[in-house]
Amino acid sequence: MKNTPTAKLFISSFNIRKHVLMHDNEFSLNENDIRIYSIYLPDFADLKSDLAEYLNVNELSVPHNRYMKIDHKFIIYRSILKIILAAYSKLDAKKMEFDYHLYKKPYLASKPWLHFNISHAEDYVVIAISRSNLGIDIEYMEQDFPFTNLIPEVFEEPEITAIQNSNDKKRLFYSYWTRKEAFVKGLGTGINDNFKHIPCADGEHSINTGLSNNENWHVCNFNLSDHYMGAIACEFSSAFSKEVVIYKVPNDMNALRKMIND
Repeated sequence: MKNTPTAKLFISSFNIRKHVLMHDNEFSLNENDIRIYSIYLPDFADLKSDLAEYLNVNELSVPHNRYMKIDHKFIIYRSILKIILAAYSKLDAKKMEFDYHLYKKPYLASKPWLHFNISHAEDYVVIAISRSNLGIDIEYMEQDFPFTNLIPEVFEEPEITAIQNSNDKKRLFYSYWTRKEAFVKGLGTGINDNFKHIPCADGEHSINTGLSNNENWHVCNFNLSDHYMGAIACEFSSAFSKEVVIYKVPNDMNALRKMIND
């Protein structure tokens, strides 16, 4: 990926406006819109049964963790993902089916213009929606996580030096990591042998995305909550002027149903 630089990767941090999601929000997307929906999972524990109505038999019957039990977190965020996508696409949330790219990135075959990506860590899930290809990542900054052991494995020398010289090494580590992961999720490749070589420091970088269009990308960090670091990556063909907003999804089943007139 680093041998044939033909596209630009712009990396930065900025504050993203946060709003409470209301059922009467207009669910339409302009070319410059990026919508991020945050879900605080503990708030939805009592809604699992209602939300499960939006999942199909396969989604409800397949174990989602190593203990071969249904992951209740999955029920919550998968159902809300379907509701949000239905609000934009006008598809029936209960009949919605996903197709998957080579590296398991989901998409809606009948609505190829509607790009989305999802990430979860500890008690939070975020869903990103746009008309452009995009990826999102959040990480929980664990207090005792031995992140220093990973630094030489996932970063190149300039990033390693920056982390070592930082007054907040852990925060910069997670800032860099989420930038990389959001970008590869946007590309749809996941973490592979090129991960270490993907730029993650502030500024403009040249890179070969490996995609047929090889468009420019912008990656930026955002603050989700205390002890959580997030990053959003989005493809763009001209000057980056994306309008990014974070909505907090309400833990109210009536409000969720009203989003899709259900």
